[in-house]
Amino acid sequence: MTRGQQEKAQVSELLRLLPDWLQQLIRINSLVASRMGVIMTDFHCLHVLQQSGPTTPGALAARVGLTAGSATRMVDRLEAAGCVTRAPDPKDRRKVVVVPTQEGLDRASSYYSGLTEQTHRDLADFTDEELAVLLRFVERSLASAVAEADRLAAGS
Repeated sequence: MTRGQQEKAQVSELLRLLPDWLQQLIRINSLVASRMGVIMTDFHCLHVLQQSGPTTPGALAARVGLTAGSATRMVDRLEAAGCVTRAPDPKDRRKVVVVPTQEGLDRASSYYSGLTEQTHRDLADFTDEELAVLLRFVERSLASAVAEADRLAAGS
């Protein structure tokens, strides 16, 4: 097998395995959401809050593709589960922001500790150069996925 054929075979194998990996991550997220007493969309919103910080329900809804009414019910469920609180918006006191609770974030994080530890072990054998390549691939793949989701959301 030539170098070009080997690279093509490796790309094909990656493209075969990535959807399976993604499906397992979705399964893990679904199980974690269930254990936390919320649905997957709620759990996704908790992740958005963890990454972006407090935000208005409307902005959160736009970020995950919910209507305003659905966002209100989502915040109600997350609040009942102890994952978020509502607070006055510091920029506009007429509005509220959704704030993730430390307890909710810690609880969610605890479910991933095994996977996080295993991922560290899986990556331990990679050189700095290999890790840089992996990071570059994930960053590019994330940017491509965001662009594709935006394209689909726009109806293209």
